[in-house]
Amino acid sequence: MDYSTEKGQPVQLEKGDVDLNEHADYGVLDTIEDTKPGAFVWMCAAATAIGGMLFGYDTGVISGVLVVIGSSLNNRPITDSEKEMITALCAAGAFIGAIVAGITSDRFGRKPAIWFASVLFTIGAVVQASSYTIAQMGVGRVLVGLGVGSASMIVPMYIAEISPARFRGRMISIDMIFLGTGSVLAYALDAAFQHVHEGWRYMVGLGAVPSILLGCFLFLCPESPRHLLYHGQTAKCERTIRRIYPNASEEQIAQKMLSIEVGVTQAKALNEEISTRKSLSMLFMIPANRRAGIAACGLMFFQQFCGFNTLMYYSSTLFAIVGFKNPIAVGTTTACVNWIFTCLSIVLIDRIGRRRLLLWTMWGMPVALTIAAIAFHWIPLDQHTLKLTSDNVGWPADLVLVMMILFVAFYAAGLGCVPWQANEFLPMEVRAMGTMWINMFNWGPNIVVSSTFLSMMKGMSPSGTFGFYAVLCLLGWIFVYFCFPEASNMTLEEVRKVFEHGYGVKYAEQWRKAYKHGDKARGPGSVSE
Repeated sequence: MDYSTEKGQPVQLEKGDVDLNEHADYGVLDTIEDTKPGAFVWMCAAATAIGGMLFGYDTGVISGVLVVIGSSLNNRPITDSEKEMITALCAAGAFIGAIVAGITSDRFGRKPAIWFASVLFTIGAVVQASSYTIAQMGVGRVLVGLGVGSASMIVPMYIAEISPARFRGRMISIDMIFLGTGSVLAYALDAAFQHVHEGWRYMVGLGAVPSILLGCFLFLCPESPRHLLYHGQTAKCERTIRRIYPNASEEQIAQKMLSIEVGVTQAKALNEEISTRKSLSMLFMIPANRRAGIAACGLMFFQQFCGFNTLMYYSSTLFAIVGFKNPIAVGTTTACVNWIFTCLSIVLIDRIGRRRLLLWTMWGMPVALTIAAIAFHWIPLDQHTLKLTSDNVGWPADLVLVMMILFVAFYAAGLGCVPWQANEFLPMEVRAMGTMWINMFNWGPNIVVSSTFLSMMKGMSPSGTFGFYAVLCLLGWIFVYFCFPEASNMTLEEVRKVFEHGYGVKYAEQWRKAYKHGDKARGPGSVSE
């Protein structure tokens, strides 16, 4: 069956193009995706994205805490290795939280997992704020990390499953907007309380406020339609779809129900036949799933090993090292730049596509890091203590700041947002487990980055450290070029077709071309899941 426009004219592919018609498996067309969604689904995305705000806040607030904590723990100044440990424990807790959420979210639902995260955020904030020993602070960081990992895994998946296809990228990016907002809020409160006695306790303790709001707002949000249908709650699923698509006709709602039901039935049949262990192996044994997993996990790996989180966790420390008198205020500029360009990303991500956004922005990251690495040659530092040996730093410190701002801008516009969309690559029967693996590739490297940055600065020199991350950024750009296909405008049921054609880069481009040529015609495999 050929792709067709609304007037019924077939799309003619150019010479050398991938013949999508040959592989198309048409059924009911998801015309409901072309209707205008209501405010309800945007409200749900925003409410659950408070989890992203907590993610940003609890990972960003430590930057200021490390600068002002002084001798509050164990009645002595904390060492660099203890700073790395306190920082890394949040990432370690998140690694575990992502695994737990991945294992339980299919059985108990997306909302309970988010509720659980909000409880952990609240308890962790209280434990940190009341800490007087490094051990107690470490426990608080682990508890917050468990919440961060659970939220980072479930919130994007929940938003992806309730979002209309045309707006899925923008709706998931709301989570990134809130994440950036959490970082800005963390730096603002760091600056506000830096001169207050024991002000760091307020910094970490105030993280409990948005977590309580998250728990309250969840009462207004429905469970994922796919999860409801998976557990036989057909009436609730239909009511949720009506609220998501208030302008849809009865026929379109019935078509959407059928489209989801096909995928759910197939996923349920598979899950009833195999154990959890075997369902995990499906990510590796089925070639299309394996390629989807490599594309999603690989991009998340490079998001973490690009070096951005060295700024998230240590920006105030870094700017203190290069000689700025008010490093927390200077670090706030990077958080604000991150927020601004994340907002730009949400405007562009569905219009120009995920792949183009990455290719157009990621090249700037290794350039900025390379220039920063060169600038460090002119900063007089004692490499063993990371202390300035002269008060006259001048332009090299300013150049490092400018390059960090540019690096953050390029990161936030592309690599900061897109990897969190990548669970859309995964078929429903492995989506929860696959998203768990994506988060493991997030938090595993995050543990490494957060626990080694200060040691690398001493062992490899600042220039060597930033040069190392510049090389990884370049490798990430190459990975995107060869292994990351475009999935914008596709329904979740259509995306799974992409990886049946290698990594689907060319196939997805031809789908996009056919979709644009056919105006509102849907692409192949609309009911294949």
